Amino acid sequence: MTSRPPVISVNSVVQVADYAPGATYGPRWLPNFELLWLLHGSALWRTELYDDAGVHQATVEEELRPGTVALARRGNRDSYIWDCDHWSRHAYVHFQIEDFGGLGAPSSWPSVRSRSDPGLLDELCTYLLDLTGVPESVPGHSDRLVATMLEVFVSAPVGPSHDELPDGVRRMVDHVATVWATRGPRIISVAELAAAANLSAGHLHRLFRERYDCGPAYALDLIRLARAATALLRTNATIAEIASDGGYSNPYHFSRRFSLAYGEPPGTFRRRRQLSDPLAPVRAAGLLPVARRLLEAARSG
Repeated sequence: MTSRPPVISVNSVVQVADYAPGATYGPRWLPNFELLWLLHGSALWRTELYDDAGVHQATVEEELRPGTVALARRGNRDSYIWDCDHWSRHAYVHFQIEDFGGLGAPSSWPSVRSRSDPGLLDELCTYLLDLTGVPESVPGHSDRLVATMLEVFVSAPVGPSHDELPDGVRRMVDHVATVWATRGPRIISVAELAAAANLSAGHLHRLFRERYDCGPAYALDLIRLARAATALLRTNATIAEIASDGGYSNPYHFSRRFSLAYGEPPGTFRRRRQLSDPLAPVRAAGLLPVARRLLEAARSG
């Protein structure tokens, strides 16, 4: 993080926009700054970069997907081509920067980051979106939140992220996110996963295991169980209801899978409540970036 935080003023609270398949937007000149993050669908984002004298320097293209955050900078011109096959939705917030603090020149800032790298960025996206439509009770609250989000986006160290996955694995994860967002968390056959990845089942399994030391079917089961574990700790739903919501055929099957992953049955896990970490198996397997992406999709469905 920087030694001196930025000072900003937001134009409005976070907004949400929807786009029909194949829609376009722009080109537009940016009089201020904008942070935006995809909730559904995808977009090809094209930006014409200009220096302070207004001289064109370069044109860059980025593919935006759920799980990514983009920063559009003042003085540039950009446009969007939205997902040709699905409706797309994104959240965004425009803001002016009154004091750059210790962030350095905007030309040195990244344009796109993963929401899960670092995890605080993901939490800020979620929290700001939750504030949509809620009157601001403390003056300047949104300004400070967006300033923190900008500081994290610009300054936090970059680590491994979902965007660095092999293409086939990324396509598989994107497909699962779409399915879970529309039909809820459920078992997806290996054949369907492989078809989405445009790979053979064996090749997909090898690629995934090289990254996470487990197969994709097992990884998805761990992530569904992590969602169920959170429900055990944070809701009054019955174990049968949680099992059904997680796509398990019956409570017995859910309890057996849960016990294998967490070392105890769901009822015992629930009774320990605050002493339990619902993401422990996912964290231990190194699946946290993928889990955040899929759990977010499941919440939005």
